[in-house]
Amino acid sequence: MADPHAAAAHGSQGGHAESHGGGHATVRTYINVAIVLAIITAIEVATLYIPGIPNALLVGSLLIMSAIKFVLVVGFFMHLRYDHNIMRSFFIGPLFIAIGIILALMALFSAFILLPRP
Repeated sequence: MADPHAAAAHGSQGGHAESHGGGHATVRTYINVAIVLAIITAIEVATLYIPGIPNALLVGSLLIMSAIKFVLVVGFFMHLRYDHNIMRSFFIGPLFIAIGIILALMALFSAFILLPRP
């Protein structure tokens, strides 16, 4: 299957897609990422139905899987992977600030699930 982005890049400048300001992934890459996202989502749902998993392991594994999905969605479908580093910092910087604020509010109101309550 021909990629329309690659064909346009080759036809207009005769070079690679990366030579004119950063290329994008092919359709096959987007389909592969979507398949990986579906598999991770199925594993997340299946993890909830396994009896006897300790809460710390359950929450930790769900957070890791959701972080992987976040990186894939933002990197490929929002094209952050192909943007300049300054654009990444404009997105990732406020993300870390938001995570810090959420963790601070959870600590303030004692909302951590994994910590035992006195």
